[in-house]
Amino acid sequence: MTKYNWALKGIIYMIVIWLIIYIGIPLVDEEKPMEPEKNLLNLVIAIPAGVAFGWYRFKFLKEKLERKQGKK
Repeated sequence: MTKYNWALKGIIYMIVIWLIIYIGIPLVDEEKPMEPEKNLLNLVIAIPAGVAFGWYRFKFLKEKLERKQGKK
């Protein structure tokens, strides 16, 4: 599983963002009534977006940085 650790980190990141948007913000601002159960489609979309974000942030950028440091 450590081989795909970047995907797990990305998915967790996007789920946390979803929780902040649909549960955290309505608790602070009472004028924005958001119901998380009506926005479950966004959670389903957050999972592939999390995989893409995790690949870019934790794999692609890391390899790119290692290549640049190797050239010096």
